[in-house]
Amino acid sequence: MIKDPETHWDGGPFPYDALAEVGVTPWTTHADLQDISFELLARRLMTPVTQQAWDDLRSVRRRMLAELLLYDVELAEAIPAAEETTRLLDDLITFDI
Repeated sequence: MIKDPETHWDGGPFPYDALAEVGVTPWTTHADLQDISFELLARRLMTPVTQQAWDDLRSVRRRMLAELLLYDVELAEAIPAAEETTRLLDDLITFDI
């Protein structure tokens, strides 16, 4: 999954970005997420920022909102399509000169 770089999250950094150091991803189960505070504490990473991110992702509603802002992209399929689009744009620009 890819986050749009223009995505803004109220109250701080995007929750998955704030918790990436302890391995939290959209594929982290909700049960595993409940225990992530222990990992944060053990690594001395529990800060107001990571606490807020953890709180946001522990709430099912907030987690669903965060995941709505992510794009599910299959890179193996997306890269050839992007290359084709780039080629077509190059052709259009050439004809426009």
